[in-house]
Amino acid sequence: MKAELYSKISRYVLYAFAAIILVVFALFFFVGEPLVLEQTSEAGEVTELPYPKFMELSLYLCYAMFIITTLLVLGFESVAAVKNMMHSTEGLMKKVIRIVVVAVLAIVLYLVSPTKLDFVLYLQYALFGVAALCMLGSFAISKMRS
Repeated sequence: MKAELYSKISRYVLYAFAAIILVVFALFFFVGEPLVLEQTSEAGEVTELPYPKFMELSLYLCYAMFIITTLLVLGFESVAAVKNMMHSTEGLMKKVIRIVVVAVLAIVLYLVSPTKLDFVLYLQYALFGVAALCMLGSFAISKMRS
């Protein structure tokens, strides 16, 4: 019964997030005229740059989704670590190492990033790369064992 409730809640949350993303996507591409930013070069030439009207909204949505996802992952990892602490210290150490590695990666990328937007992009690329490498490594190990 509990599993069905969790499944139903997660499905509705997924639908809600998908609807929000689709609305922002539609606003970004189909609503309103693009704003024009003027950029002046060193030679004094003025260049007009098109700037989509809902660019900031889409960036804030990306920030919010990234923060929500990160907090959920850290929260679930922490709860799982506390539950595993009673059963085995080896499982606890693996979870603590995962959390520390992600935190160190985030700190290093924050220090080398020139802006906040670059930090978020670098962190997303790094986490995507790590996930892709883990999937490829898991696939290779499973093929070598069989």
